[in-house]
Amino acid sequence: MLEKTDGTKSTEHGSALEKALLVLGELTRSARPVGLAELATMTGLPRQTIHRILQQLSDAMLILRAPKKDQYVVGPALTQLSIDALTSACTDMPVRAMLRPLVDEIGETCNVGILDQDEVVYIERTEGPSPLRLQLQVGSRVPFHCTAIGKLLAANLHKNVRTRMLNAQPLQRFTDATLTDANALEADFAQIRSDGFSFNNEEYVDGLTAIAVAIRDDSDKVVAGLAVHAPSTRMDRAKAVSCLPGLHSTAEQISRAWALVER
Repeated sequence: MLEKTDGTKSTEHGSALEKALLVLGELTRSARPVGLAELATMTGLPRQTIHRILQQLSDAMLILRAPKKDQYVVGPALTQLSIDALTSACTDMPVRAMLRPLVDEIGETCNVGILDQDEVVYIERTEGPSPLRLQLQVGSRVPFHCTAIGKLLAANLHKNVRTRMLNAQPLQRFTDATLTDANALEADFAQIRSDGFSFNNEEYVDGLTAIAVAIRDDSDKVVAGLAVHAPSTRMDRAKAVSCLPGLHSTAEQISRAWALVER
């Protein structure tokens, strides 16, 4: 039987794998740590079954126990699986082919990135025509707090998760414009949620600006970011904002392509 979330059903039949996937599904959709009792309610599975599954998933590092007792979050092994899956989707669905018309229209380099712990990982990239550009290849990692995609993704996380990220270690200053104060960043995150885009004004590299929009899944959850970056001499904020229609259109194309892969 097994379904839930909330197409309901689930009075426990199904294989051990189906039950584990049901629990993982609830954990990955949640923007905050989830406890055993809550998972039992969400899935319709007995607490003893949930407890056994959580132990197995923890042993495999697919999930981690949160600081608060009996609550769990996504673990590093599951994060890596997600990165591998989205990277594969980029290759299989040729996201690069979707980026090419946008790059041709804007004339600047475009990236797709996802959040891995406290860093952004670029999973696809299409270069613009100018030789004057930042060289960051697929697989490159950059900080979350001073990049357009990083700030966009952080702004859409649950506040408790953001607080952990902001307080995990001192935030490095890369330029005079880098925001390293948690309150200043929270104000920036609030503006990002209000605007529907993130702007990086020379916060990571002097002379480089970028603008990013969200790529969402079927449930409207932000799963990745699409950005264009360029030297500030070629792209100020006004020029960056003029790129938004093309960015949003391409982000929607990628969302639809990934949804087809998941089905």
